[in-house]
Amino acid sequence: MTTTAPPDGTGTSTREPVAAEAVFLAAHSSLLAPLRVRPGDVVADVGPGAGAVTVVPARGVGDTGRVHAVDNDPAMLDAVLRSAREAGVRDRVRPVLHDLDDGPPLLEEAVRAVWSAACVHHTRDWGAAVAGLAGLLRLGGTLCLVEGGLPARCLPWDVGVGRPGLEVRLDEAHNRWFTAWSEARPGRVRRTGGWPDLLTDAGLTGVTSRSALVDVPAPLPGNVRDVVLGELAARVDRARPHLADEDVAAWSHLLDPADPAWLGRRADLALLTALTAHRGRAPHPGPTGGPAT
Repeated sequence: MTTTAPPDGTGTSTREPVAAEAVFLAAHSSLLAPLRVRPGDVVADVGPGAGAVTVVPARGVGDTGRVHAVDNDPAMLDAVLRSAREAGVRDRVRPVLHDLDDGPPLLEEAVRAVWSAACVHHTRDWGAAVAGLAGLLRLGGTLCLVEGGLPARCLPWDVGVGRPGLEVRLDEAHNRWFTAWSEARPGRVRRTGGWPDLLTDAGLTGVTSRSALVDVPAPLPGNVRDVVLGELAARVDRARPHLADEDVAAWSHLLDPADPAWLGRRADLALLTALTAHRGRAPHPGPTGGPAT
């Protein structure tokens, strides 16, 4: 991520971000495809995580293009560079250490595309962050934000431990945790409306949204199961103060590998979610100098 994280963390949800990004790479790649990255392009990836998605445009820009990977965490930038090196595109990726809460990154050039996934909602002022990213674009460039979507569904409604509806109540508690963290941030500016509204307010045109489904049915492959378990554990840790005691106890059983109820033993664990991308273009000037219609 690219903003200062709270003590419990709001960036990488698991201890294995590379593994997690591999599970969602196909969905992210499909959302990135409409950017039509071409050889020679300059792209900014804001909040690149461990770099799995950064590698996609880095391949597309060819030897004459480059990707600016922007993050406020030096460890994550190191991970991005490792991913780029392993993919053979290290020379096309330029790390930029920057926090979006300090404004847009100062890049050396305007970019044809800005990609940012699950990052902007961590800033103090979503509208200012979106406007700052839009300002990085050259005329006709595209900003694509992956934000919102649908919460993951991984468990049966009744897992046989605790009351039914455990995962739904976790979503509710996690939302209360995030809302409390967000509202407590000094200088927070509340923005109402949806992500497309923020792109439009930033002066972008042709704003549209599309979603990509992540559907891995039960039984899960081992690598996906581990990612799901890691994400559930991270969400429970963050939401714990907002969970009922009986739900905390249920999750303690379900997430303990030594417990007979451990979720990792179940054959009905699944992964179903949707990621949503919101895109808009920086308008070309019209014949009188104003935006083209």
